[in-house]
This record gives sequence, C-alpha cells and structure tokens, in this order.
Amino acid sequence: MSSAAVQHAFWETGIDVENVSTSPEGERPITTDPDHEIPVDKSFSGPFFQEIGKRKLEGRDAKTLVTADHAQTGVGKSNCCDCLGYICDTTDSGFSKEKIAIDPPEFFGLYGKVPAESAVVLEEGEQLDPRRAMKNENVDASHTWAKERVRELIAFVNLPSPEMIDGRLELLADFWINIEIRGRARIYQKKVHRTKGYVYYETMQVFEWPNMDKSETFKMMGRQKQDHIDDKEEGSNWIRKSKVDEMLEKQRKEIEREERDTYIRALVNECGLQKKDIAPAFDLSPQRVGQIARE
Repeated sequence: MSSAAVQHAFWETGIDVENVSTSPEGERPITTDPDHEIPVDKSFSGPFFQEIGKRKLEGRDAKTLVTADHAQTGVGKSNCCDCLGYICDTTDSGFSKEKIAIDPPEFFGLYGKVPAESAVVLEEGEQLDPRRAMKNENVDASHTWAKERVRELIAFVNLPSPEMIDGRLELLADFWINIEIRGRARIYQKKVHRTKGYVYYETMQVFEWPNMDKSETFKMMGRQKQDHIDDKEEGSNWIRKSKVDEMLEKQRKEIEREERDTYIRALVNECGLQKKDIAPAFDLSPQRVGQIARE
C-alpha cells in the first residue's frame, strides 16, 4: 500500500471541482447561519456528533479542519482535537497516542494501520498542502487504494487560522471547527450552493468541551510540537510543488544550454564556421561564441 495511493484517496472530494468555486486564497471561507436557533452543545449530542454517528453507521469517513480566529495560539486547538478524538473513536481500544501525527508522511502512514472507526489527528496541518510533492517518492495518482479504509476514519486536521484553508482543503473538508475562545468553538458543515456553485460552510452548532490538559495524548501532542520545532530536519522530505517545478525548469535549461554549447563548438572547431556568422542564430555575441568554443 503506497503512500502516494493513500494521499490520492485522502484528497478525493467527491465534488466536480471544475464547476465549483472556493474562497479566494488567503481569505476565510464563506459562512452562513441556518434559519433556526444554533444549539450550544455541552453533552456531545448535537448535530455534528449525530452526523458523525450516521457516517460511522454508513462506513463513511469524515474530514474536519480545526482552526482558531486570527491565528491565536494557546486557545486550545490541540486540546479540542484531543477531546474529539476520544469522543469520535469507537474502536475497542479507543483513542491513543498511536493515532496522532505531527506531519503528513506520518499521518498518511496511519491509514491502513489503525483500526476502522478510529479517530486520527494531524497536528501542524499547514504542512498538508496539495501543492507539495515528496522527494524520493513517485506520487502517482493513478494508483488505486481501498478507499473503504479511508472512509472509515474520522480525521481532524489542525490549522493555525481560517485564512490557511486554501481551495483544495476547502473542497476536502466535510466539517470545519473554528475555536472562538478556549473551551468553546463553532462547528460548520461544508455545503455547495445549488445554483451558484460555490463552497460555503453553514453553522451546525456551538461546541463546548472540558479541559484536556491532563490527558496523556494531549501531553504527547505538546511534546511532538516541541520536538518538531527543535528538529531542523523534521519535514525535510516535503517541498512545495512550485519548488519542484522550479528545480525541473532549471535542469531543463541547463540541459538545453549544454546541448547548445556542444553544437556551437562543433560548428566552430569542426566545421570551421566564423563566430560572427554563428552568433545571431543563437542570440549571442561573437565574443560569447568564442568563449564557448574554447571551453
């Protein structure tokens, strides 16, 4: 089971992306409130948890983004994810340290390892960027993976702020939890406007959770984040696709330059052509042609 196949399955949205628009990059997603009163849930029985239960009965997954207003730190994103992990994990063993990852390779590695009906958490979710590519690994989207496995996990992806939700993540997520103050968050469900074809998030409920600071899994999240900061090599296997494209373009130009220079040397040194006659064809000065011929 290749990591590339897991990633491909994870990024499946089930949406016709050609006909759906998302929020402009760098702006928070569009939100709306329902006509009815928004419930405040302290017992984990509100609309969001009912929907999670329904998806579990149907063998479907759920992908939830967790953010904080204005990229606030210390408001409890990890604390919230920890609590939700325990609530949404319905395996016999329950939520545990083995179901938490600090970076995408480790996160994708959980798929196929943890039991069905598990809850999994990705800390540092800003690394989960579809524009990134992996070094030393062929990310081949043609691979098919047993998507039933993906659809049986409840995933929580921790991001700094709503503005970090780019178009692909916006299409990916089923739900979005935005923490307003520590211990209190608003939960949205992703929807697509029927006629205008844009993605928006409708408020489902307000959610309040207990302090999880003494939880062993929460403590581990803190250690992971600190280790991630301290380890300068962490995440070195991941680079942005734009950087990969830049490297490939540089290599392509280098190859073209080498082929050009070989051709110029042959024309001057073997065929005896004059530098001034060759230069215009390569958009070079006669002096530069002479330098290449002598190299």
